[in-house]
Amino acid sequence: MHQAGKLCLLGLLTQVRTSWSLQGISDSVTAPAKIAVIGGGIGGTSTAYFLQQLFGDNAIIDLYESGTVGGRLATIPIAGHNYEVGGSIIHPKNQYMVDFASMFGLAQKKGCPGSMGLFNGKEYVYRDSSWKYISLAKLLWRYGWDVYRLHHLTEEMLINFARIYTLQSEGHAYHDVASLLTAMDPKFLEMTHTSSAVWLKGLGFHDLMIEELVTAVTQANYGQTPDMQAFVGSVSVAGANPNLWSVSGGNKGVAEELLKDSRAALLRRSVTQISYNQEHFSVTSLERETPEERLFTEGSASHNPKEDVTFEPRTQDYDIVVLATPLTKDKSNITFVNFTKDFNFPGHYERIICTMVQGKLRPESILLPEGDHIDEILVTNPRLIFNAFGKQYPVDCGDCSQQYPDVWKIFSPNPLGEDQLNIFFEERNSTNIIDWLAYPHYDSDQQLADFELLPGMYYVNAIELAGSAMEMSVIGAKNVALLAYKYWLQDPNAGMKVSMKDEL
Repeated sequence: MHQAGKLCLLGLLTQVRTSWSLQGISDSVTAPAKIAVIGGGIGGTSTAYFLQQLFGDNAIIDLYESGTVGGRLATIPIAGHNYEVGGSIIHPKNQYMVDFASMFGLAQKKGCPGSMGLFNGKEYVYRDSSWKYISLAKLLWRYGWDVYRLHHLTEEMLINFARIYTLQSEGHAYHDVASLLTAMDPKFLEMTHTSSAVWLKGLGFHDLMIEELVTAVTQANYGQTPDMQAFVGSVSVAGANPNLWSVSGGNKGVAEELLKDSRAALLRRSVTQISYNQEHFSVTSLERETPEERLFTEGSASHNPKEDVTFEPRTQDYDIVVLATPLTKDKSNITFVNFTKDFNFPGHYERIICTMVQGKLRPESILLPEGDHIDEILVTNPRLIFNAFGKQYPVDCGDCSQQYPDVWKIFSPNPLGEDQLNIFFEERNSTNIIDWLAYPHYDSDQQLADFELLPGMYYVNAIELAGSAMEMSVIGAKNVALLAYKYWLQDPNAGMKVSMKDEL
């Protein structure tokens, strides 16, 4: 009995020691892993953070970013204040983003109240009221119980979506996007293979609801119609929550703090090539000068960055490479050399022009009578020249009653010419144009991608083909960090939490 007890104790201690791997404690690997993270947006910086959490001091992390940290999270100065021009909103149930803001002491900023209308180019099919219950009554009058049904459907989706947080906290990781979606809810994978319109019609939603309300939301969030696959359509609808928030000072602050906390070395270099020799990966890069000047152009309808000043290429070797940047042909110039398989990154990204105007709006240009005003216009007609048109407040706005300059953000699929802008505004003090390839074009039958390109090389942005959002990128980052950790230790259970029930 005494010997059996010693064996049981030894087994328990062994399992406890295995569970310590979640904090990066391991005696099986002595030399630190050399890891390259390519891309300094929210995906890359959160990957670096999660890698540091897992590996601890057993990793040396280089993060390559030739532009500004934050990537598609960005702000620009207008009239003495800073304004969001990239990813702007965060859902209250986005657990990672909520936790990051709290952990880094970043205040949550709620949007300022304002009036909203749905516009079809000829009239406003819906305009809300300053009284919440009157707005609800107007929605019910036009769309019936579909309003409640869509809310209930979105809440159910968010509950199932939240399963990923438990799974990832337990150390589960997935080699491809399809497996990750299935782990949340098998229905999610099914939704990527049918359009939002077909999915909602199959659930009994009426055409008017889809053609107006759902179209307005998908146009504003993704510049696309409900012909997009249903999972990302649901992500878009969730983005219509009235309790959305952003980070005071700008959402890019989360990426900046993640990078600091990761202790990764920031290399202001542009990666041009990745090669493989069976023992390690080699990353070739060029130094770039003044990356922050390439974010936007002022007073022009075209995106003309300052001519790059290039230097001699440099090659460094790594044990693990994480690609946290889109790799489609329209977004990437990275070449892959000496691999035994060809990498194919199909699809393309949607071009969205973000035009920021400080000036005086002409009410008649948006079919408002003199003296009337509106703060946000969502469009139900995809053929209009803009997808959304809204009044903006600074990222550090703490008091909505304070007087700020009149700044308007216009999302459009194509640049707006001077003549078009002059129709909308009788005065323009400044005009800034940000030319984004913002998010993937979504098909009704979406081709998904792999997180693991091969052992030791991972692709965070694979998750964008399911849905592009800050929280989605962080989920992809956590998944890739876990895959890299398991690979490095050659242990599929590395990073897994061991419950007392399992131990017994």
